[in-house]
Amino acid sequence: MRSNRILIADDHSIVRAGLKLVAKEVLPSAVFEEACNGDEVISLVKKDDHALVILDINMPDTDSIALVCNLLAYRKDIKVLIFTMNSEELYAKRYLKLGVQGYLNKESDAAEVRRAIHLVLEGRPYIKSTFKEYLYDERKPDKADNPFERLSDREIQIAKYFLLGYSYAEIQKTLNLHTSTIGTHKMRIFGKLQIKNLFDLGELARLYRLDASKF
Repeated sequence: MRSNRILIADDHSIVRAGLKLVAKEVLPSAVFEEACNGDEVISLVKKDDHALVILDINMPDTDSIALVCNLLAYRKDIKVLIFTMNSEELYAKRYLKLGVQGYLNKESDAAEVRRAIHLVLEGRPYIKSTFKEYLYDERKPDKADNPFERLSDREIQIAKYFLLGYSYAEIQKTLNLHTSTIGTHKMRIFGKLQIKNLFDLGELARLYRLDASKF
């Protein structure tokens, strides 16, 4: 029997409440559960089967890449819809490759949210039409290379936190990494981006119009 449970994971209660109202329009009989961090998500997923997890990938003290991998390891058939402010251009492809079914920006209207939930519940992938156009345009031979796309999933996470002004200790706490590992990733980031320091990192982000809060 198909589960009618929907798990909404976001650290803002108002966002969870809004998503619950919209999701009820798609699945009126759903039983809703809520989580505000990665530990709560894993605990609830281990306890019960869920038809859908709607997941913000920018919750505090949460390594979102590891969280998605663990979700899919615990429940191979689980459907995950990312709902976040993080940049589609830098993150959507990464999470879709991990196995999530959809990627939705928080600036989307209610109709778009309903459409995304409906498609993912039906087992169909969802990405916004404008992002499909971006993927098509990206394949053009004269398309300028965005150097940030050279970074690995972990490197893009660490670059984001450096751009937001996080200290080594804060990054260590959030991603559960040793400071020496963070330093190694930092040097790889600098090498791939061909920069020398964090000031250069900020200037490069501005050049490519990247907002670290949506990164």
